[in-house]
Amino acid sequence: MQSQRSDYALADTTAISHLTKASVNSQAYSAAIGNRRLAISFQTRAELESANFTGKRKQRLNQLLAACLELPHNPATNGFYAQVADKRRELRKKQLPGSDASDGDIWIISNGLEYGLPLLSHDDQQVHLARAVGMAAWTNLPTLVAANPAL
Repeated sequence: MQSQRSDYALADTTAISHLTKASVNSQAYSAAIGNRRLAISFQTRAELESANFTGKRKQRLNQLLAACLELPHNPATNGFYAQVADKRRELRKKQLPGSDASDGDIWIISNGLEYGLPLLSHDDQQVHLARAVGMAAWTNLPTLVAANPAL
């Protein structure tokens, strides 16, 4: 894994979704981002393009995406995917949190690991899995916020 890059934070689909509306979660994620630029995974782009946002929220989404660095799918991403999928299988055997993370979550985590970026997520299973593979994962979920890393 590469070292952490402090100038970017990887936002997953749920974090981006929260950033498109005024809310306590939006404020928390904006504060966590600070002066960093946002990066998104190729997976996040695909998920957001299928979202049914309309009006001002769609406009805000488009503005956010235009400002994001989109991480591509590379051959190396597949190797990280295999490692994260192995960890999910291990968590399933032990019936631990993170075992129900989706395949899409694994792609996002894999992309973040590939580039050494911390993750912003509002998905508890994704946060658990990311942390289980040693990724810095920041969330505003009440049950997980106490374990947030310093970004």
